[in-house]
Amino acid sequence: MGNYISSDFYIYGRLKETDKYEMISELKEGTPMSRFKHEVFAFSLKKRYSNMKSLYLYCGYSRIAKCIMQRSNEILYLHLIFSDHEIAKEFEQCQEQIQNVYIDISWLEKTFLDSWVIMDTENNLELKYENYKMNIEN
Repeated sequence: MGNYISSDFYIYGRLKETDKYEMISELKEGTPMSRFKHEVFAFSLKKRYSNMKSLYLYCGYSRIAKCIMQRSNEILYLHLIFSDHEIAKEFEQCQEQIQNVYIDISWLEKTFLDSWVIMDTENNLELKYENYKMNIEN
């Protein structure tokens, strides 16, 4: 990963019911952004974290990425907000990693792209996807 102030990375989720943050994973090995990408895909496809309303990637105490699904006019959107443009580019360019398998590969990407399409946004710190098949309930 790029130049970060710490080598300690964590994925957190925010619970729907209580708004409390809960640590999902401490990333000690592998590539943190690749692992976060996999978790984002799993979250957006409702394969994991159905009790969460958002996911976060932290480097030390600094949040570097946020993922949240929101509905607007009956359409579900996935918003990814990054702390800087280089981190956003890194997310776009990396592949996925799953826990305990430190190989970059497309685990859920095809399934994700079968339901989600990237939208244009003027904010270079944000990626926005639309659930164009409308096959995922929020």
